[in-house]
Amino acid sequence: MNLPPPVGAILDLNGQAITNSQQSYSVNFTAGVASTAITFAFRQDPSFEDFSNASVVDLTHPSGNILLNGNFALGPVGSNTPTGWTYANIYGATFGGVLQAGCGVGGSNCWHDGAVQAYDAISQTVATQIGDVYQISFNLNGGSTGTYSRLSTNGDVTGTGGNGIDVLAYAQAGLPIAGAVPEPSTWAMLLIGFAGLGFMACRRKNSRAQLRLA
Repeated sequence: MNLPPPVGAILDLNGQAITNSQQSYSVNFTAGVASTAITFAFRQDPSFEDFSNASVVDLTHPSGNILLNGNFALGPVGSNTPTGWTYANIYGATFGGVLQAGCGVGGSNCWHDGAVQAYDAISQTVATQIGDVYQISFNLNGGSTGTYSRLSTNGDVTGTGGNGIDVLAYAQAGLPIAGAVPEPSTWAMLLIGFAGLGFMACRRKNSRAQLRLA
C-alpha cells in the first residue's frame, strides 16, 4: 500500500494547494507519436475528488476538443468505464473511480474518484500530429483541504485515514508504466484483456462511513 503514481507524468498536482471547489488546470505537450494515450491518474485517501470537462486541443492547428466524451455526458452513469475511455487499476486500489451525475462544472457529469493508498486511472488514445503542440485542460474539485501529496505522509499508509491526494496527467505512447507494484507489471499489460478484469466497483461516501464504523 501507499504506492507512488506511475512514472512519466507531464502534470502532477503534488505540492499544490487543494481546492474544495472546481478549479481549472492545464498543461501543454508536443506530440511525439501519431497516437497519444491521454491518461489521468487519481488518488484520494480520505475522501473523493471530482474531475470534469477534460479536453485536448491542438494549439498548432486548432480544431476543437479531440477527446471523445470529455465532459462525460455520454455516460453511462455509475460505470467505471465511461464511453470512449478505458479504465485502468494496475495497483488494485480500493474505492476506484466511477462516472457520477451532477458533480461537475455547472451540474455536468464528472469522474468521481477516491482510490485509496494507490492510483487508478482513465485513459483515451487520440490521433495527434507529430510536432504539434497540444493543451490538456480539465476541472477538478479536490474534495479536501491542505496540499496535494503523491503519498500518504501522516503515518497512515494502509487505509482511508491516509492523506495521499493527487491527480496526474500523461501524454505518451500507451499507458504509463507503474512506479511500484507488488509484482512486475505495466499499464500496457493491464490493458490487454481489460474487459475481462472487472476490477473495482464504485464507492460512495456513505459506504466509506460504514467501513469506518465497522
